[in-house]
Amino acid sequence: MKNDPVISIVVPIYKVEKYLPRCLDSIMEQTFDDFEVLMIDDGSPDNCAVICREYEKKDKRFRLLQKNNGGLADARNYGIKFANGEYIVFIDSDDCIHKDYLKVLYEECVNNNAEISYCRFKYSYFMSHICIPMLSFPKKRVLDSEKALHLIIRDNSLHSYAWNKMYKRSLFTDNEISYPKIYFEDIATSPILFFNASKVAVSDRYLYYYEKRVGSIMATIDIQKVNDVMLSILIIRNYIQYNNAYEKYRASLKFLSKKMYLINIYSIFNQHLKCRNFSNMSFNMKINRQLYEYLISDNYKAVSGIPELPFRMKQPENKKKRSSK
Repeated sequence: MKNDPVISIVVPIYKVEKYLPRCLDSIMEQTFDDFEVLMIDDGSPDNCAVICREYEKKDKRFRLLQKNNGGLADARNYGIKFANGEYIVFIDSDDCIHKDYLKVLYEECVNNNAEISYCRFKYSYFMSHICIPMLSFPKKRVLDSEKALHLIIRDNSLHSYAWNKMYKRSLFTDNEISYPKIYFEDIATSPILFFNASKVAVSDRYLYYYEKRVGSIMATIDIQKVNDVMLSILIIRNYIQYNNAYEKYRASLKFLSKKMYLINIYSIFNQHLKCRNFSNMSFNMKINRQLYEYLISDNYKAVSGIPELPFRMKQPENKKKRSSK
Protein backbone atom coordinates (compact mmCIF):
# COMPACT_ATOMS: atom_id res chain seq x y z
CA MET A 1 0.00 0.00 0.00
CA LYS A 2 1.42 3.37 -1.06
CA ASN A 3 2.07 5.85 1.75
CA ASP A 4 0.88 9.41 1.32
CA PRO A 5 3.64 11.93 0.54
CA VAL A 6 4.85 14.26 3.27
CA ILE A 7 4.41 17.38 1.12
CA SER A 8 1.91 18.30 -1.59
CA ILE A 9 3.08 20.91 -4.09
CA VAL A 10 0.24 22.75 -5.83
CA VAL A 11 1.21 24.47 -9.11
CA PRO A 12 -1.61 26.49 -10.73
CA ILE A 13 -0.96 26.74 -14.48
CA TYR A 14 -2.31 29.21 -17.03
CA LYS A 15 -0.58 30.64 -20.13
CA VAL A 16 2.97 30.08 -18.88
CA GLU A 17 4.48 27.65 -21.40
CA LYS A 18 7.67 29.75 -21.64
CA TYR A 19 8.29 29.59 -17.88
CA LEU A 20 6.77 26.22 -16.93
CA PRO A 21 9.75 23.91 -17.63
CA ARG A 22 12.00 26.07 -15.43
CA CYS A 23 9.44 25.86 -12.61
CA LEU A 24 8.95 22.09 -12.85
CA ASP A 25 12.70 21.44 -13.24
CA SER A 26 13.37 23.34 -10.01
CA ILE A 27 10.86 21.07 -8.25
CA MET A 28 12.47 17.93 -9.66
CA GLU A 29 15.84 19.09 -8.31
CA GLN A 30 14.67 19.32 -4.68
CA THR A 31 16.93 17.80 -2.04
CA PHE A 32 13.81 16.70 -0.12
CA ASP A 33 12.12 14.06 -2.28
CA ASP A 34 9.02 12.84 -0.42
CA PHE A 35 6.47 14.95 -2.24
CA GLU A 36 3.73 14.96 -4.87
CA VAL A 37 3.23 17.67 -7.49
CA LEU A 38 -0.32 18.60 -8.44
CA MET A 39 -0.06 20.47 -11.74
CA ILE A 40 -3.40 22.28 -12.01
CA ASP A 41 -4.09 23.14 -15.66
CA ASP A 42 -6.62 25.94 -15.23
CA GLY A 43 -7.94 25.71 -18.78
CA SER A 44 -4.70 27.02 -20.29
CA PRO A 45 -5.09 27.48 -24.09
CA ASP A 46 -1.39 27.02 -24.90
CA ASN A 47 0.91 23.97 -24.69
CA CYS A 48 1.12 23.81 -20.90
CA ALA A 49 -0.79 20.51 -20.71
CA VAL A 50 1.61 18.92 -23.21
CA ILE A 51 4.57 20.03 -21.09
CA CYS A 52 2.93 18.68 -17.94
CA ARG A 53 2.36 15.27 -19.52
CA GLU A 54 6.06 15.08 -20.32
CA TYR A 55 6.84 15.54 -16.63
CA GLU A 56 4.23 12.93 -15.67
CA LYS A 57 6.12 10.45 -17.86
CA LYS A 58 9.51 11.42 -16.41
CA ASP A 59 8.52 11.42 -12.72
CA LYS A 60 5.64 9.51 -11.09
CA ARG A 61 5.39 12.17 -8.36
CA PHE A 62 4.02 14.63 -10.93
CA ARG A 63 0.28 14.54 -11.64
CA LEU A 64 -1.69 16.64 -14.12
CA LEU A 65 -5.18 17.77 -13.09
CA GLN A 66 -7.22 19.67 -15.66
CA LYS A 67 -10.19 21.95 -15.06
CA ASN A 68 -12.10 24.77 -16.67
CA ASN A 69 -10.58 28.20 -16.20
CA GLY A 70 -11.54 29.66 -12.84
CA GLY A 71 -8.57 31.83 -11.89
CA LEU A 72 -5.66 31.48 -9.50
CA ALA A 73 -7.69 31.14 -6.31
CA ASP A 74 -9.91 28.46 -7.82
CA ALA A 75 -6.85 26.52 -9.03
CA ARG A 76 -5.26 26.63 -5.57
CA ASN A 77 -8.50 25.45 -3.96
CA TYR A 78 -8.70 22.63 -6.51
CA GLY A 79 -5.18 21.57 -5.54
CA ILE A 80 -6.03 21.61 -1.83
CA LYS A 81 -9.00 19.33 -2.56
CA PHE A 82 -6.79 16.65 -4.16
CA ALA A 83 -3.70 17.06 -1.95
CA ASN A 84 -2.58 14.06 0.13
CA GLY A 85 0.46 15.47 1.95
CA GLU A 86 0.67 16.38 5.62
CA TYR A 87 2.08 19.72 4.46
CA ILE A 88 1.24 21.84 1.43
CA VAL A 89 3.05 24.53 -0.57
CA PHE A 90 1.96 26.66 -3.52
CA ILE A 91 4.34 27.50 -6.35
CA ASP A 92 3.28 29.85 -9.13
CA SER A 93 4.08 28.28 -12.49
CA ASP A 94 6.14 31.22 -13.77
CA ASP A 95 8.36 31.14 -10.66
CA CYS A 96 11.01 28.71 -9.48
CA ILE A 97 12.55 27.55 -6.21
CA HIS A 98 15.94 26.88 -4.63
CA LYS A 99 16.88 23.19 -4.40
CA ASP A 100 16.53 23.34 -0.58
CA TYR A 101 13.14 25.08 -0.57
CA LEU A 102 11.18 22.04 0.60
CA LYS A 103 13.88 20.72 2.93
CA VAL A 104 14.36 23.97 4.83
CA LEU A 105 10.67 24.83 5.13
CA TYR A 106 9.81 21.29 6.26
CA GLU A 107 12.58 21.24 8.87
CA GLU A 108 11.48 24.66 10.16
CA CYS A 109 7.96 23.29 10.70
CA VAL A 110 8.98 19.99 12.26
CA ASN A 111 11.87 21.20 14.43
CA ASN A 112 9.83 24.07 15.85
CA ASN A 113 6.43 22.36 16.03
CA ALA A 114 5.08 25.11 13.77
CA GLU A 115 2.10 24.85 11.42
CA ILE A 116 3.56 27.44 9.02
CA SER A 117 7.11 28.15 7.86
CA TYR A 118 8.26 31.17 5.88
CA CYS A 119 11.30 31.98 3.73
CA ARG A 120 12.80 35.02 2.04
CA PHE A 121 12.46 35.50 -1.71
CA LYS A 122 14.12 37.17 -4.66
CA TYR A 123 12.68 38.87 -7.72
CA SER A 124 13.60 36.96 -10.87
CA TYR A 125 13.90 38.29 -14.43
CA PHE A 126 13.61 35.41 -16.89
CA MET A 127 15.35 36.90 -19.92
CA SER A 128 18.30 38.38 -18.04
CA HIS A 129 18.75 35.56 -15.48
CA ILE A 130 19.04 38.22 -12.79
CA CYS A 131 17.69 37.70 -9.26
CA ILE A 132 17.27 40.64 -6.88
CA PRO A 133 16.55 40.09 -3.15
CA MET A 134 13.29 41.49 -1.78
CA LEU A 135 14.27 44.40 0.48
CA SER A 136 12.70 43.17 3.69
CA PHE A 137 14.72 41.06 6.04
CA PRO A 138 12.76 38.74 8.31
CA LYS A 139 15.06 37.34 10.99
CA LYS A 140 15.35 33.62 11.60
CA ARG A 141 13.00 33.07 14.53
CA VAL A 142 9.87 31.33 15.76
CA LEU A 143 6.84 33.52 16.35
CA ASP A 144 3.64 32.85 18.21
CA SER A 145 0.43 33.36 16.27
CA GLU A 146 -0.32 36.81 17.69
CA LYS A 147 3.09 38.32 16.90
CA ALA A 148 3.18 36.76 13.42
CA LEU A 149 -0.34 37.95 12.64
CA HIS A 150 0.46 41.55 13.58
CA LEU A 151 3.50 41.47 11.29
CA ILE A 152 1.70 39.98 8.29
CA ILE A 153 -1.32 42.28 8.63
CA ARG A 154 1.00 45.29 8.71
CA ASP A 155 3.00 43.86 5.81
CA ASN A 156 6.03 44.45 8.02
CA SER A 157 8.90 41.97 7.40
CA LEU A 158 6.32 39.21 6.80
CA HIS A 159 4.19 39.32 3.65
CA SER A 160 0.93 37.67 2.62
CA TYR A 161 2.10 35.89 -0.54
CA ALA A 162 0.91 32.29 -0.69
CA TRP A 163 4.09 30.90 -2.26
CA ASN A 164 7.00 31.51 0.16
CA LYS A 165 5.41 29.44 2.90
CA MET A 166 4.73 25.85 3.90
CA TYR A 167 1.49 25.05 5.70
CA LYS A 168 0.13 22.14 7.68
CA ARG A 169 -2.64 21.01 5.30
CA SER A 170 -4.97 20.63 8.27
CA LEU A 171 -5.00 24.43 8.63
CA PHE A 172 -7.10 24.52 5.47
CA THR A 173 -9.17 21.38 5.99
CA ASP A 174 -9.89 21.60 9.73
CA ASN A 175 -10.79 25.30 9.59
CA GLU A 176 -12.58 25.17 6.20
CA ILE A 177 -10.26 27.85 4.79
CA SER A 178 -10.12 28.42 1.05
CA TYR A 179 -8.94 31.22 -1.22
CA PRO A 180 -11.71 33.69 -2.18
CA LYS A 181 -12.18 34.07 -5.95
CA ILE A 182 -10.87 37.61 -6.13
CA TYR A 183 -7.61 39.32 -7.01
CA PHE A 184 -5.11 39.42 -4.13
CA GLU A 185 -6.72 36.35 -2.62
CA ASP A 186 -3.54 35.64 -0.66
CA ILE A 187 -3.79 39.01 1.13
CA ALA A 188 -7.22 37.89 2.33
CA THR A 189 -6.21 34.34 3.23
CA SER A 190 -2.70 34.29 4.70
CA PRO A 191 -3.64 36.28 7.84
CA ILE A 192 -6.55 33.90 8.43
CA LEU A 193 -4.16 30.95 8.24
CA PHE A 194 -1.79 32.71 10.66
CA PHE A 195 -4.74 33.34 12.99
CA ASN A 196 -5.41 29.60 13.16
CA ALA A 197 -1.76 28.57 13.62
CA SER A 198 -0.06 28.37 17.00
CA LYS A 199 3.48 29.06 15.72
CA VAL A 200 5.18 30.37 12.58
CA ALA A 201 8.83 29.48 11.91
CA VAL A 202 10.77 32.03 9.84
CA SER A 203 13.88 31.15 7.83
CA ASP A 204 16.36 33.82 6.78
CA ARG A 205 17.30 31.96 3.58
CA TYR A 206 16.33 33.09 0.08
CA LEU A 207 14.53 30.05 -1.28
CA TYR A 208 11.84 31.36 -3.65
CA TYR A 209 12.31 33.21 -6.94
CA TYR A 210 9.35 35.35 -7.96
CA GLU A 211 9.20 36.18 -11.65
CA LYS A 212 8.60 39.86 -12.42
CA ARG A 213 6.75 39.86 -15.73
CA VAL A 214 4.58 42.28 -17.67
CA GLY A 215 1.32 40.31 -17.67
CA SER A 216 1.20 39.43 -13.97
CA ILE A 217 -1.62 40.49 -11.62
CA MET A 218 0.66 42.92 -9.80
CA ALA A 219 1.87 44.50 -13.05
CA THR A 220 -1.62 45.17 -14.44
CA ILE A 221 -3.46 47.11 -11.73
CA ASP A 222 -6.95 48.29 -12.67
CA ILE A 223 -9.98 49.50 -10.68
CA GLN A 224 -11.33 45.97 -10.18
CA LYS A 225 -8.08 45.06 -8.45
CA VAL A 226 -8.22 48.23 -6.35
CA ASN A 227 -11.70 47.16 -5.21
CA ASP A 228 -10.45 43.65 -4.44
CA VAL A 229 -7.58 44.98 -2.32
CA MET A 230 -10.14 46.69 -0.09
CA LEU A 231 -12.33 43.58 -0.09
CA SER A 232 -9.31 41.52 1.01
CA ILE A 233 -8.85 43.76 4.04
CA LEU A 234 -12.56 43.53 4.82
CA ILE A 235 -12.37 39.73 4.68
CA ILE A 236 -9.50 39.74 7.20
CA ARG A 237 -11.25 42.14 9.56
CA ASN A 238 -14.56 40.29 9.28
CA TYR A 239 -12.96 36.93 10.09
CA ILE A 240 -11.00 38.24 13.06
CA GLN A 241 -13.97 40.16 14.43
CA TYR A 242 -16.31 37.20 13.90
CA ASN A 243 -13.88 35.16 16.02
CA ASN A 244 -13.94 37.78 18.80
CA ALA A 245 -10.37 39.03 18.40
CA TYR A 246 -10.82 42.42 16.70
CA GLU A 247 -9.66 44.55 19.64
CA LYS A 248 -6.37 42.65 19.79
CA TYR A 249 -5.60 43.41 16.11
CA ARG A 250 -7.50 46.67 15.71
CA ALA A 251 -4.41 48.91 15.41
CA SER A 252 -2.74 46.65 12.84
CA LEU A 253 -5.91 46.40 10.74
CA LYS A 254 -6.29 50.18 10.79
CA PHE A 255 -2.65 50.54 9.75
CA LEU A 256 -3.17 48.21 6.77
CA SER A 257 -6.42 49.96 5.79
CA LYS A 258 -4.75 53.37 5.75
CA LYS A 259 -1.73 52.07 3.85
CA MET A 260 -3.92 50.60 1.09
CA TYR A 261 -6.14 53.68 1.02
CA LEU A 262 -3.09 55.85 0.29
CA ILE A 263 -1.69 53.43 -2.30
CA ASN A 264 -5.12 53.39 -3.96
CA ILE A 265 -5.02 57.15 -4.46
CA TYR A 266 -1.99 56.69 -6.70
CA SER A 267 -3.51 53.62 -8.43
CA ILE A 268 -6.78 55.44 -9.17
CA PHE A 269 -5.00 58.49 -10.59
CA ASN A 270 -2.68 56.30 -12.65
CA GLN A 271 -5.58 54.25 -14.06
CA HIS A 272 -7.45 57.39 -15.14
CA LEU A 273 -4.27 58.78 -16.62
CA LYS A 274 -3.69 55.62 -18.67
CA CYS A 275 -7.26 55.77 -19.96
CA ARG A 276 -7.01 59.52 -20.62
CA ASN A 277 -10.34 59.86 -18.88
CA PHE A 278 -10.76 61.86 -15.67
CA SER A 279 -14.56 62.19 -15.76
CA ASN A 280 -15.30 59.97 -12.75
CA MET A 281 -11.97 60.16 -10.95
CA SER A 282 -13.41 62.30 -8.14
CA PHE A 283 -16.14 59.66 -7.67
CA ASN A 284 -13.52 56.90 -7.36
CA MET A 285 -11.45 58.96 -4.93
CA LYS A 286 -14.58 59.51 -2.83
CA ILE A 287 -15.46 55.80 -2.83
CA ASN A 288 -11.89 54.92 -1.88
CA ARG A 289 -12.22 57.24 1.14
CA GLN A 290 -15.62 55.80 2.07
CA LEU A 291 -14.29 52.25 1.88
CA TYR A 292 -11.38 53.19 4.12
CA GLU A 293 -13.77 54.69 6.69
CA TYR A 294 -15.93 51.57 6.46
CA LEU A 295 -12.92 49.30 7.08
CA ILE A 296 -11.91 51.14 10.25
CA SER A 297 -15.40 51.83 11.57
CA ASP A 298 -16.16 50.71 15.12
CA ASN A 299 -19.75 50.16 14.01
CA TYR A 300 -18.96 47.35 11.57
CA LYS A 301 -20.92 44.15 12.23
CA ALA A 302 -19.16 40.90 11.33
CA VAL A 303 -21.03 38.35 9.22
CA SER A 304 -20.69 34.62 8.63
CA GLY A 305 -18.75 33.76 5.46
CA ILE A 306 -17.37 36.22 2.91
CA PRO A 307 -18.53 39.85 3.37
CA GLU A 308 -19.29 42.23 0.50
CA LEU A 309 -18.11 45.77 -0.14
CA PRO A 310 -20.97 48.26 0.39
CA PHE A 311 -19.83 50.31 -2.62
CA ARG A 312 -17.30 49.99 -5.43
CA MET A 313 -15.12 52.16 -7.61
CA LYS A 314 -15.76 52.21 -11.37
CA GLN A 315 -13.31 51.42 -14.15
CA PRO A 316 -12.88 54.48 -16.42
CA GLU A 317 -13.62 54.08 -20.12
CA ASN A 318 -10.45 53.96 -22.17
CA LYS A 319 -10.70 57.07 -24.36
CA LYS A 320 -7.23 56.41 -25.74
CA LYS A 321 -8.43 53.20 -27.41
CA ARG A 322 -11.68 54.76 -28.60
CA SER A 323 -9.93 57.70 -30.23
CA SER A 324 -7.43 55.46 -32.04
CA LYS A 325 -10.10 53.61 -34.07
